[in-house]
Amino acid sequence: MEQQILVKDTLIGERFSIEELVGKGDLGFVYKARDVKNKKLIALRVIPGELISNEADVDRLRMRVKEASTLTYRNVRATFGMGVEDDGTIFIATEWIEGQNLRSLLSKRSQEGKRFSFKGAYNIVGHVCNALTYAHKKTFHGALSPRAIMVNNAGRVKISDWGLSVIRTRLESYPGRKKVEGVFWAPEVLKNPAAATPRSDVYALGALFYELITGVPPKRPLKAPSQVGFSKDVDTVVARCMAADPLQRFENADAVKNAVSSLVKEEEDLLAKNVAGAVDDDLGVDVEIDLGDMGVVEPGAKFKEPVPTFTDKKGAGTTGKAGGSLVNAPGLPAPPSGGLGTDGDPPSSDDRVSTIDMGALLSNLGKSEAARWMVQKDKFDHGPFTDRELIQMIMMGEVLYKHNLLNMDTGVRKKVKAWGEFDQYLEQYRIKKKKMEEEAALQRTKTAEKRGTAFKVMVTLIVIGVIGLGVGGYFLSRSLRKEKTFSKDDLIAALDSGEIKLKTGGDLSGKKKRGKGKRRKGGKGGSGNFVDGMTYEEAMAMGVEMGSLGNNSGQRQLSAAVIEQVMDGNVRRFIPCMDGSANRVDMNIAVGSNGRVIGTSVKQGSAKLKKCVASKVRGIKFPTSSSPRTATSWWFEIY
Repeated sequence: MEQQILVKDTLIGERFSIEELVGKGDLGFVYKARDVKNKKLIALRVIPGELISNEADVDRLRMRVKEASTLTYRNVRATFGMGVEDDGTIFIATEWIEGQNLRSLLSKRSQEGKRFSFKGAYNIVGHVCNALTYAHKKTFHGALSPRAIMVNNAGRVKISDWGLSVIRTRLESYPGRKKVEGVFWAPEVLKNPAAATPRSDVYALGALFYELITGVPPKRPLKAPSQVGFSKDVDTVVARCMAADPLQRFENADAVKNAVSSLVKEEEDLLAKNVAGAVDDDLGVDVEIDLGDMGVVEPGAKFKEPVPTFTDKKGAGTTGKAGGSLVNAPGLPAPPSGGLGTDGDPPSSDDRVSTIDMGALLSNLGKSEAARWMVQKDKFDHGPFTDRELIQMIMMGEVLYKHNLLNMDTGVRKKVKAWGEFDQYLEQYRIKKKKMEEEAALQRTKTAEKRGTAFKVMVTLIVIGVIGLGVGGYFLSRSLRKEKTFSKDDLIAALDSGEIKLKTGGDLSGKKKRGKGKRRKGGKGGSGNFVDGMTYEEAMAMGVEMGSLGNNSGQRQLSAAVIEQVMDGNVRRFIPCMDGSANRVDMNIAVGSNGRVIGTSVKQGSAKLKKCVASKVRGIKFPTSSSPRTATSWWFEIY
């Protein structure tokens, strides 16, 4: 369905007022809008819900946009946030820029028969390198291309579209993959978008530099820059940026900037003699070239594996060094950590320090504020969590070596013990746990010594009483099942006397605990707002909006044991609901981060019984947690 153009003064997200349409693209329309709260102009990208309707992709986009909102740098286009309308329409608010993207600028230069000087190309690349050097401390772009680079009217270069790689590289249906945009993406990204890393941006940086100096996009087979008047040293820089193996590329964007800057004077003199065409560097960019400060890359650097093959004028392959080709290569995830014992804990040592300096450890926690980790434990998915939150939970023993850990940026899922960066925290928790176990064992020994004959006699009497009550309960239970008519007062009295019993349990067999991934289209609850009276299915289908994660005051999660303990302690609440239509009642429960029940569905019994039980469940308060939602099943039975 064709996307409808929003008219002037349309209010989006109850905050952004549309002023005019400024662009149409593969990712929806871009509008000039005004923030009614602070009266500032913004750029508002409106993405139709049918383009990215999968809940997992929406969540990934939400996390990436949240990361992007933390980037504040002169060469990075500011991202303010993301929202989702009731009909699934996604909108992303970013900095308003008076200017054009680099793809438009390159196309215009090409049509006019103009080119950038080597120094002019470096000026643009220098801006991009500055932005990447800053951003790579927190995140990566993943879909960098001239379309994602803006040049404002004053000549300032800014990287844009942070987070949109979730759509561009992951969706096979995205039209840009088949256009010139896709040739800037690293081979590992084209093969598996989850394998994107900062070195994937280095590949795109090399491809961008190639088009800036040659005037043509980096489509295969590549013609070596030296074949159009540049030196072999330029071939080497481009080849190293665009190596198929990420480990063969420059380590970071700053290294690329230094390598290019070291060639500026030599290449300018060379091009003045060998390359024809008008030069147009009128951008007003402010990246200064300081040859005394820039690092120099040695020409003809050797690599462990082949670098990309260029083609000469006759079609023969040449690189100036080892041969190779631009082929797809899988990403290289971090290798599993070594040295772990059979149970996942590091090998113990008798001479290890038995005390833990928690203050020193906490001061070294991860600094990323992006919530990118999902923890799977007890068949529940918890999260997302930041680095700091995850490490704190490891130190508290809430996340163990055996739990599965998903990095939402890369899509890689493996056990905590296989992520090497958490080894030191697993070891510290092991030491802490061992000390606690030793203290607990000592305490149990002291307690056991205080037990006497009176306690043993009491236990014996209780056992005898339970056996006697069990016999009477058996006959009463048979009578109750036969008549199918229960008196609430009699049931409570029988329960108190032990004549009948309640049996409870949690169903953790892996039944559906999550929503189906389909977003609700309006109706009760709206988009990300939980309301009283929801069913379990409605609550789990709701999208959790960025910024609406509610209560983050505690770091603890709701485990199966905690949920079952709370429900067992409240089982008497449900006795007044029993009307004879069922002896066993199963239910699904969704709990929010504030400990409130946000949705419940009851399976057995009459409509009246189900309504009564659901009402009782919503009155139960659970401990707060750091997970937006926790889901489980629980049941009780009279026998």
